[in-house]
Amino acid sequence: MSRLVIKYRDEDSQKSSWGCVASGCTFLRQGNAQLERALKHATTCKILQADHVELWRQAIQESGDNSLGARLKKDLAAEDIPMEVEPPMKRLRAQNTLNMADLRETGKRVKEEARQLFQDKVDHVIMRLICVRGLVPHVIESPEWKELMGLLSDSYHPTSATTFADKHIPREAVYVREKQIKALRMINNLTLTFDGNTTRKPHSVYTVHATTPSRETYFLDAHEASDERHTTQWVTDKLLKTIRSVGEGNWGATCSDSTNVTKAGRRELVSIVGTMLDFCDAVHHLHNTIGDINKLPKLKFLMSMLKGIIKYFSKSTYSTTILRKERNLAGDDEPVKALEKIGKTRFGTYWTAANALDPCLPHIRNLVVAKSIKFKNTKIQGMFMNRASGKYSKFEQSILQYITIVAPIIRALWSLEAAHANASDVFIFWLAIIATLNDLFSKGPNVTGVPVSLACEVTAIINKRYHEFFTNEVYFVAFTLDPRYPNSDFLKKPTANATTIVIPALSQRTGQRTPLPYPHAYTRVKDFLKEKLQKDLAHYVANPDSVLATSIFKVLSAAEVASGLRHQLEAFWHGEWPFNQQVKDGNPLAWWESLQDHPHARVLAHLAIKIFSVLVNSMPDERTNSTITWFNSPTRGSQNAQTLVDMIQIGQWYRKHQNKDYVLSKYRPVVKFRNIEESVLQAVQTGSADDESVADIDGVADSDNEDEAEDKLLESEIDEHQPAQAVAFEIHPDIDINSKALKDMVSTDPVSVVSTVDLSSVLESPQAAMMVTDDGDADWNY
Repeated sequence: MSRLVIKYRDEDSQKSSWGCVASGCTFLRQGNAQLERALKHATTCKILQADHVELWRQAIQESGDNSLGARLKKDLAAEDIPMEVEPPMKRLRAQNTLNMADLRETGKRVKEEARQLFQDKVDHVIMRLICVRGLVPHVIESPEWKELMGLLSDSYHPTSATTFADKHIPREAVYVREKQIKALRMINNLTLTFDGNTTRKPHSVYTVHATTPSRETYFLDAHEASDERHTTQWVTDKLLKTIRSVGEGNWGATCSDSTNVTKAGRRELVSIVGTMLDFCDAVHHLHNTIGDINKLPKLKFLMSMLKGIIKYFSKSTYSTTILRKERNLAGDDEPVKALEKIGKTRFGTYWTAANALDPCLPHIRNLVVAKSIKFKNTKIQGMFMNRASGKYSKFEQSILQYITIVAPIIRALWSLEAAHANASDVFIFWLAIIATLNDLFSKGPNVTGVPVSLACEVTAIINKRYHEFFTNEVYFVAFTLDPRYPNSDFLKKPTANATTIVIPALSQRTGQRTPLPYPHAYTRVKDFLKEKLQKDLAHYVANPDSVLATSIFKVLSAAEVASGLRHQLEAFWHGEWPFNQQVKDGNPLAWWESLQDHPHARVLAHLAIKIFSVLVNSMPDERTNSTITWFNSPTRGSQNAQTLVDMIQIGQWYRKHQNKDYVLSKYRPVVKFRNIEESVLQAVQTGSADDESVADIDGVADSDNEDEAEDKLLESEIDEHQPAQAVAFEIHPDIDINSKALKDMVSTDPVSVVSTVDLSSVLESPQAAMMVTDDGDADWNY
């Protein structure tokens, strides 16, 4: 401990204090230094880690080795080792009695060791109750708790909350972090997600997660720096530290929302770590798209009335009760669901509120006319009372138009919240949104009731968000490599004057050179994959011991890698062997993994597996931030950020990764909105599956934990300026916007789709995907 701290003594007051040994660290505490508190600080001190690496590592090892988890693991392992039984002591001839003092000492030692093991086991369970189930630490200081422990066993000596806070939890967190990193070093194609949050103290924290291809999530880091500016360089440096603690070659992508700092941080990160792909959080972007629509001036009346009505029912138990009775008396077939409050922490909250309110409008009007309920807001009261004014009809029409316009966006958003959503799903759902709205707006206002000006404004918003999101080709490439989606169902047919690309090899079927279909799309895919493959190859050359050393680069030369991509991509584009297999369970990742060792597919499979392995949303950070909010309640608002991080890391480790009963979510193909399981759909519409608000209740479901979160779209946020308008949707030039297959993705009812695959190009001969062996220099000019 003496190496970790510097002790001080005030000459005037004669009071002692101590601080961190690292120069520049401002950590200082009054009193005498204690090992537990010194280690608690040392293991998380960024300055100590930077300036005294070896000392920091020793502090990490000391904390981890003496954590409850590590000690229990050693003790339980020792219990499984058969103990050598010592032969009974022989009494010497000159000795009349045995030496009972030694026996007593041995017995006391064994008994104390057994009691200490029992103490550690109980403390470990209590620590898990604190970190997994949210037990408030102060409870264990209460007389009732101590009485309970005394009744259960005399062998357990109740441990103080301070000991848990200063010793057990910090040490266990170090132990868990080391176990996480050790596990992740054995896995490649990890996804790094990150997001910012603020605690009540307040402390500013950036959470960082790693997600495996099987969608196991690890809460790796939380960078707290409330006294520093969170610039692009700051974010990049912190994320690089986390990446390198595992290994650069293990990572396949990074994903986050797109604030100015996080977006710039992602781009800087992938420029440094060339093996990583750059993903914008698809869910946040769709949520922001809906937010832009909500702020249109033409929807100001709707939003104002919607908020007022929902707010009234959220404050009046009497009104919600008689509304429920009114709906039951009216004989509605569906069970009466709760109205949805408008909050700031739920995606698509305005749409869910509008959708829940819409079937209630006639019943609310009946109750207002009958004077059973009365709104304090005179505009709302007048709208329901005075039918002649036309405002009720306007509101009813507006809410129906809003629900119809936003429905495909919200359906796509809910679908892409899924853990197994991939880049291809993101692309196809964006196209499906546009195809659905294009079909809706093309029918005209006489059919849909949507004014042309509103349709043009929504179109402009969609175009703007679309171009903001698709800033690189990874989504289009993923879509074309997805075996679930035949290119012929979605891509435009080349015109007669279009440029064609001819493969070098002769067709095994006709003996003629066969042009590649959709040449422009093919070129885009080829150029992207070549660039990524060259970066992976360069990383392997520079780091031959990285995880990539176990992949194709270990068995193929650079020339073989380059020519392999060329011939395999051509074979895949034609649908030739070995790429003509059926997709099982709608899982493109499993399809490509089945080809990763195939000599005629492994180069292309290496790239496709990375693309389909990574996560395209930052939901792990959203879930962790929700846990932070849960732990950091108003009554526990004085917690510091590191305490919260330690507890959540321990909680997630033991709830998921060390729980034999925990089952990873099964793969659910995110291909059509209507195929989502009803229970899952209900959960994402109204909250988590464990949230009581999803059940049939008499009131208004609260979408947030706090009342002040309910009403954040202020009148001032409505854009009073003339919004941009567009008469047509602007999408990738290779996509057929009128494709029925696109509309089928978000439709609640099946849309008839007839695939037109050219089966003449599907060959069974192994010659189709011929691998050319080349020991010369790599040729990337194709």
